[in-house]
Amino acid sequence: MFLFWRLEIVDAPTPSHLPLVFRPVRLDDKPRVLEFTARTWDDGDYITDVFDEWLADPTGRFTAIELDGQVVAIGKLTDLGEGELWLEGLRVDPAHRRKGIGEALHNYHVDLAKRLGGDVLRYATGEDNVVSKLFGERTGFRHMSDYRWNVADASIDFRQPEKLMPDDWLALRPWLDSSLMRSAHGLYQDAWKWSALSEARLKAHLETGHVFGLRGESGLRAWSICALEEGWDALPLHHLDGIDRPAVVEMAQAMRRTAADAGRQTVETFALEPSPLIDALGEAGYRVEDITMIIFELRLT
Repeated sequence: MFLFWRLEIVDAPTPSHLPLVFRPVRLDDKPRVLEFTARTWDDGDYITDVFDEWLADPTGRFTAIELDGQVVAIGKLTDLGEGELWLEGLRVDPAHRRKGIGEALHNYHVDLAKRLGGDVLRYATGEDNVVSKLFGERTGFRHMSDYRWNVADASIDFRQPEKLMPDDWLALRPWLDSSLMRSAHGLYQDAWKWSALSEARLKAHLETGHVFGLRGESGLRAWSICALEEGWDALPLHHLDGIDRPAVVEMAQAMRRTAADAGRQTVETFALEPSPLIDALGEAGYRVEDITMIIFELRLT
């Protein structure tokens, strides 16, 4: 696989004034990469946690840029399946920023995504990341939607939700076309990546026990997708929907109970903005954090 990838790099877009070399990231790059990503944010960078996973990804492309024999940038093109590709983890050594290196790597991965034959390419960036947004605009990406980060403390003060089973598929299927899903262009968030909530993905979440619900006399009132990843202090809530605001509020509170039962300190979720979810989460005791992610999309076919 890497041999084919190296052949593709021959025509990689580069700033004409820099002798950049594009190549796959190697294990021996790890100390150098962790060095220049250590201060991406005040509390570090998630690259530390995902480096080995990205290196071992058999379908993704984890790319390094070398300048004068030294790695100065990295980025990841991830295959989410179902024709969907995702850009993430673009980092440039602070000592080599403002040279066009980040844009060169962005352009390289966009070009590679087109040649790999995917249907759609997406990425997320913070609302204040002017540079990342500019990269997307220059390569034809469309601003799809904004999401606000919401957090609530775990609590035993609320009722437990029901864990839904594969037999509940027929009750869940109509929710794929709910007003919220239409507003969100059919996307949901999982591990800071946005992809289409397809029938196959929803069935997979049911099979793994990641779907919870609240029932009423007329059927399913509200439901959520939540994966209990090991080693996390927070419970990540990937999706939440309901027939009305009271149902959503109750479901959001039920997930606070789920977090408490699982020994987690908080529940964390992104909510589409604008949408009724923001106010419902507030009523359920969630606080809006100063983090807004913008989703960009490029159709490849």
